[in-house]
Amino acid sequence: MFSEPAVTAFSSLKPFKPSFVREWENITLKWNYTIDGSIGQALFSYATDNSVIAAKFGDGDVTVASEYQERFRADISNTLAQLTILTVQRSDGGRYRFSLTSTMVDAITDEVELKVHCK
Repeated sequence: MFSEPAVTAFSSLKPFKPSFVREWENITLKWNYTIDGSIGQALFSYATDNSVIAAKFGDGDVTVASEYQERFRADISNTLAQLTILTVQRSDGGRYRFSLTSTMVDAITDEVELKVHCK
């Protein structure tokens, strides 16, 4: 007897599109989702050039790329992903992507544009 796999998709919690923040404030972009299986790979990246900000592989810890470690924090679980930017600067504006591949199905991906309001 076969059962239908759980749907892999983003749930109701996703960042506003676009998301706004004032320069020098902090922001946390959050996604929740359901996956069938466990995390194979999860990435936060800049959508414009695909540079990886943070990554998680399997059950390992989230690793933030060295050039982002000072102001970026990332947390990724089997149901929730959060990217926090501390003391947002004008140069942090742009499109951010979260993508996740589970051990059972294809990737799910979502993008959000972050707009930084400057004084």
